[in-house]
Amino acid sequence: MKRVIIVGGGVVGLHLARRLAALSIEVELHESKGSVSEGAERASGIVSIRGLSKIGLDYKGSEQNVLHGAYLKSGNGKLRVRSKEPMAYVLDRPKLAKACERAARAAGARIILGSRLSRDELVELADDNDNIIVGADGAVSTVARTFGFPSLDDYILTYKAEYTGVRIDETDMVGLYFSSEFAHGLFGWHVPYSEHTVEIGLGIDQRRKLTSKKAFDRFIGSGSIGIGLSGGRIAGEHASLIPISARKVTVKGNVALVGDAAGQVKATTGGGIIYGCLCAETLAKAAKECIDGGAGLDAYEKQWRKRYGRDLGLHRIAHSYYSKAGEKGLERTFRIMKALGMEGFLGKYGDMDSPSAILKRFLLGGSSA
Repeated sequence: MKRVIIVGGGVVGLHLARRLAALSIEVELHESKGSVSEGAERASGIVSIRGLSKIGLDYKGSEQNVLHGAYLKSGNGKLRVRSKEPMAYVLDRPKLAKACERAARAAGARIILGSRLSRDELVELADDNDNIIVGADGAVSTVARTFGFPSLDDYILTYKAEYTGVRIDETDMVGLYFSSEFAHGLFGWHVPYSEHTVEIGLGIDQRRKLTSKKAFDRFIGSGSIGIGLSGGRIAGEHASLIPISARKVTVKGNVALVGDAAGQVKATTGGGIIYGCLCAETLAKAAKECIDGGAGLDAYEKQWRKRYGRDLGLHRIAHSYYSKAGEKGLERTFRIMKALGMEGFLGKYGDMDSPSAILKRFLLGGSSA
């Protein structure tokens, strides 16, 4: 009987393991760390409530805060988007990872911690046609390198720190700060965890002749951040690497990639949970058809690109625009959006994950819809 071997115990890999086990497929997940929560705090935890409802992720108990919106700043321009209803949760990533592990184990998945498969071991496993190998092992994927998948060409380097002992007036609003001076390629941000704890972070294009830590220090010293950090202390600092474009190929024979390893990430924000998990569900169904009916695993490639490629492409276009527009260009954009009533429209109909849904509603109903 065929089995699926997953490399990588992040949220997406664990979600895939859970879905496969629920389909009565033998699944074995290998995670090199001793705990799935180890290192999970490197990633930010903003996840849309609408997106969570789509994937059925087991996140209960990991909620840190509820968000109603965000304001975007570039130079003297500012756009404020606020919803009456909650739009997103700030999730504790280590707790989320543990919740996903429990759900996967309860479904019947075998999870092996502290297991780092070598390239030779991966090749040997893949040579057995009764195995399907899945790389869910992040942007710097061992599975992708082992089996010669095309490289991920575009990355964002991020750096973030958690500050405690600060005072935050709007605990349900995120701040996004655009500037080619300190955040070329992404933006700076602050994310409230509570009224006294906040995450400050920043992302830069990989091609910048600057480390993410140095860019972060510029951001902190710029005076751009819309909250006071005086008297606060740093509780933790983390650097990470995020892909912002998909690999050109994500299936080779009986080997597939998913999540960050495949580049299934929103280029606008670097968020990978929602689309990674959606693509994991597509992969689980394709694996089921492969095992039960002899269908090719390449159906996964076709299906995820058909279902989610358009929205991921629109995120990429938006990222390209704000990366090149500069402060003055974004100031003009914000003025135009305000004049069109987009602040209220996005507050009412905004979808953090699906720009095509926003565009469709706007074009059909107008900003006053």
